[in-house]
Amino acid sequence: MTKRSYTILGVGAVGGYYGARLAEAGHPVRWLARSDADHLRAHGLTVSSPRGDVALDDLEVFGPGEVPPPSDVVVLATKTTGTAAALERLEAAARPGSIVLVLQNGLDVEGPVADALPGRTVLGGMSFMCAGKDGPGHIAHLDYEAVTVGEHAAGGAAAGVTPAVQGVVDDLLGAGVPGEALDDLIAGRWRKLVWNIPFNGLSVVLDAGTDELMADAAALALVRTLMGEVAASAAADGHPAPADVIDVMLERTAKMTPYAPSMKQDFDARRPLELPAIYAAPLAAAARMGRAMPATAALHAELSFLDARNRAGA
Repeated sequence: MTKRSYTILGVGAVGGYYGARLAEAGHPVRWLARSDADHLRAHGLTVSSPRGDVALDDLEVFGPGEVPPPSDVVVLATKTTGTAAALERLEAAARPGSIVLVLQNGLDVEGPVADALPGRTVLGGMSFMCAGKDGPGHIAHLDYEAVTVGEHAAGGAAAGVTPAVQGVVDDLLGAGVPGEALDDLIAGRWRKLVWNIPFNGLSVVLDAGTDELMADAAALALVRTLMGEVAASAAADGHPAPADVIDVMLERTAKMTPYAPSMKQDFDARRPLELPAIYAAPLAAAARMGRAMPATAALHAELSFLDARNRAGA
């Protein structure tokens, strides 16, 4: 049986890792790259991973201005700070009738894509993975790799487990990646924020990895406070997380290979931080419901200051 084809827009840690696993499983995979397009053509893509390394040669790589042939699924795996710039390439790659999987962090990141690309089925994906891009063509995977997938519906309604969602999840499972189909994408987005808001932000503000945040009683108490704010806002929004979500996430983090979250990696590289999607959007959603998230708002303000100063010195 012919396997579903994929185009990966954004060959960073997330796009590179999952694209490599899908290619390893026999799916045709095309790569939309920017500055590293020539390197990928010449040297391929390598993933180092405790689950087994992957080395891919003879990649179908398309640089800026080059349009790939149609694929069944186009994966947007850039940072949310690059979404606006990526939309033109995404529109060219995702023909009407294609599935677009928005594999990014934050709340309502699918909305701008759906608005810009009518006639496409838009899915959202949440990656639970510790990985980084060591350099052009090399992804270092440390721990975890699960992906949850749901379908975007106008107004934030739960779309249910649609055939498009189940098909992508089945492809991930076939590639050895733990995948879960969600009937409520927004619930999945809020649930991911329960982890992202404290650990991404505090890793920057406190200059600490996940292991250090877990080991310090005061830092861990702040993590719990932030998690509680997010979980309460998700419930008020009509998309509650499981009652044990905080304990489960902390237990998994305690077992995690010590890791610098993606926002810390961006900060250290003087790249823009994903503050609008990860902080401003959920804060705005909470405000619309008349809810306060004071600890989250304070963390957002601190990050905004540090981000501006950090990039001014780049």
